[in-house]
Amino acid sequence: MIGHAAMSGDLPIPPPGGLPTLHFPPELPISSRVEDITAAISAHQVVIVAGATGSGKTTQLPKVLLAMGRGRPRQIGVTQPRRIAATSVAARVARELGTELGTDVGYQIRFEDRSSRRTAVKFMTDGVLLAQIHSDPLLRRYDTIVLDEAHERSLTIDFLLGWLKRILPRRPDLKVVVSSATIETERFSQFFGGLRSSRWRAGPFRWTCSTSRPPRTTSSPTPSPMRWRT
Repeated sequence: MIGHAAMSGDLPIPPPGGLPTLHFPPELPISSRVEDITAAISAHQVVIVAGATGSGKTTQLPKVLLAMGRGRPRQIGVTQPRRIAATSVAARVARELGTELGTDVGYQIRFEDRSSRRTAVKFMTDGVLLAQIHSDPLLRRYDTIVLDEAHERSLTIDFLLGWLKRILPRRPDLKVVVSSATIETERFSQFFGGLRSSRWRAGPFRWTCSTSRPPRTTSSPTPSPMRWRT
């Protein structure tokens, strides 16, 4: 459990499993929301996070997941729509963690795999994750999937969203975080279920927390979505 004091500002958080100490830069808007996002991900199988470019979602969400103890023994998979984003963000996160790229943090793009069995956070293009579905339909190598820049709608992203929704009842341990730079998240929310919203304001930032009860099923559990808007 991450203490409240450690969740705000650039205070160090003891990492699980021997990972480097985690810091959340106070200048990033998302850093003041780490505790809330942690609670959301802990309580719900699907979380949709929307915030403006520069809020820190891309680099800090994987660190939030690491602080929760995810990424061990399975990986945290983070998709990016472009190769340059996958490689550059992986390098940035590795640098923030003070670890060598390809160890705790790695990436995989077409014709290049800079990751290892030690890797906890693996950045990749949407196409790489799509290709992995052929050999690993339930994506069992991952305990968390982050679809970043999901507002850049493409056939690949749409297919991944549909596939994840399909396998979630068979992977109740799998967490899915959909990250978008726009606040137009209604389509994502409706896709994963009907939502009820509560709204708050803190200083210049506004956000929406939306939750829904999973529909009744006769077999596997169905995910319960939550959305955060910053």
